[in-house]
Amino acid sequence: MKKSNSNNIRSIYFTNNLENKDFVNSQAGHHIIRKILVVGAGIFGTILSTIIPLVSGVLLSIIFEDLSDESSFGKTELGLIILVPYIFFLYLAANGIKINTFIVIALISCITIVFIHFIKINTIIQLLPFIGFLVVIVYLGIIIIGTAISFTSVASEIISDFLILSTAILAAIAITGKTDNPQQEQKEIIIYISEIATIFTGYIISRKAIRGSPQFAWIKKIAIFLSATGGTSFYGVDLTDACFDNSHLPHTDFRKAILTRASFKNVTGLELSRLQDTILENPHVRKLLTNPEDGAGKDYTGANFSGANLKGANLAGAILIGANLNGADLTDANLEGANLSKAQLLDVDFSRANLTETCLEDCSKNSRTCFKDVNCKRIYIKQGKHGFLEPKPDSGEFKDGEFERWIDQLQETVDVLLHDFDFNFSGWKALGTALDKTANEYQGINKSRWKIEQKDENVVLAQIGVSPTADKPAIHQSITNYYYNELSIQGHKANILLNPSEKVEIMENKNENPQVSGDLVSGDKTTSGDVNLSGVNLTNSGSMALVNLNGQISNTIQQLQDIKTEKGEDLAIILTALQESINHDSTLSETQKEEALEAVETIAEEAKKTPAERVRKLCSMALNALKGLTAAVTDTSKLATTLKTYLPTLTGLLGL
Repeated sequence: MKKSNSNNIRSIYFTNNLENKDFVNSQAGHHIIRKILVVGAGIFGTILSTIIPLVSGVLLSIIFEDLSDESSFGKTELGLIILVPYIFFLYLAANGIKINTFIVIALISCITIVFIHFIKINTIIQLLPFIGFLVVIVYLGIIIIGTAISFTSVASEIISDFLILSTAILAAIAITGKTDNPQQEQKEIIIYISEIATIFTGYIISRKAIRGSPQFAWIKKIAIFLSATGGTSFYGVDLTDACFDNSHLPHTDFRKAILTRASFKNVTGLELSRLQDTILENPHVRKLLTNPEDGAGKDYTGANFSGANLKGANLAGAILIGANLNGADLTDANLEGANLSKAQLLDVDFSRANLTETCLEDCSKNSRTCFKDVNCKRIYIKQGKHGFLEPKPDSGEFKDGEFERWIDQLQETVDVLLHDFDFNFSGWKALGTALDKTANEYQGINKSRWKIEQKDENVVLAQIGVSPTADKPAIHQSITNYYYNELSIQGHKANILLNPSEKVEIMENKNENPQVSGDLVSGDKTTSGDVNLSGVNLTNSGSMALVNLNGQISNTIQQLQDIKTEKGEDLAIILTALQESINHDSTLSETQKEEALEAVETIAEEAKKTPAERVRKLCSMALNALKGLTAAVTDTSKLATTLKTYLPTLTGLLGL
């Protein structure tokens, strides 16, 4: 590696032997002399590329001349007939050549032939190969010009695109020249018009490419590749914990570099660098890394922030569903109200971060996910249709240090594959009994944290929450044995020996598998939640989703009754009536019952809160959902009758 000061890293090829990773306020790219040469090459290439529009213009003028000998049209009219479809083809090319484009071109050609139908058919047939060759030349020309202008623009950074365009047009006119023969005047006009139109189309393509159009992304890649050649290179270099804050980094090669926790605050010029195989390749991720205070409320669903340095980032209210944050540094970050459902949080450092009101449903954590000194008064472990549900703690707020202790207990699970699982009744009863008996024998089992996921027909994966110190192999063996014993007692034929070593496998998971997911209210094959499995009553419901919803609503209503206030007791009575009317309403479909129960659950969760903490908007949305459902059914609906009876009282109790 060449020796340089930290501010000037232009044209340096770095290797892994980095002694100092402090690149604050650095200037990357090309040395001034090399930059002048690169930009000069771009301008020369742009001027040289105008020869192709000249060739296409000459070809078009030859077609014009041949047709004019056979046509009764005036030369001006004929010129317009030829130029209109030509320019329209350029317009189509500027929007990307597709199959539909060729269909339109064919139609235009047919219309043109109709206009000049009285021209000898032999002349038209003879010109068809010539016209096809012209189309190829024109398209090649606009692509080469677009690439040349893109390269010049990327390489120079400061030269106006309009100046580059003007230079190309003037060069084309100068190369074409002018004749003094009046008979060639129409032919010259056609050449000039076709040249300018072709160059301008190439300019439009270059603009779209630079601005990130997916149709012309390959042109931008070529331009960046050419402009970055000979610039600063970190190709494949380990830049872990490097600091590039406030630097200007155009024409830099970061391909395959390790950027774990590298800081890019207020960095400019990255959009002109080679970023393949790094998290910087995604423009949304790149924008957040360079402007970490600008992430509030933004949608980063499924984004890759693996190893990203997001210290102090403002992600309040951001949507990070399914995002990969493995190894990211989020110390001192503001994540208040953020949605981290199904996010991958392995080895993430949340030290001193604000996690109040965030949703952590089905996110993947491990023992190295750090929550030291976080600011968290309340979190949610479920995402509903009308907002976050299932707050923790169930009432009140976390005190200092309580959230860290609570989340530490959620780091590990025992995962058991169970065969011959009956989704109608016996499977749930057998698993609930097995879990209860095992919990009586072994410490460290968290029965409120479980998940059932169907893997195959009558085969499920049961995940049971355990503490880090729990005897996981013994718990796994106990759950398996009790489960199959219970199936035998029920008279259910099990296709597995009580010794589960052949068909049941233990996967001691620390939530390091980001594939695991589940939704309590989906009604699909996966379900999870805080429910007493052995006490499940399946009599009045057709799916486990309804069972879970009813269980949760009953638990919440019980908590309302425990408040021991007139308002709490009244709310509990009304919500119980609504719950029962939904379950016994024959006019509601199963999907409608789920939606209605979700609305009741939302009201129940909000009713537990004090009036100051209550989100009235959620209560209003839930009531509107119930009104909408009852409006769509007949007058015999039990829910409609109950809602009509209690709606005024319920609205008053909720303060709406």
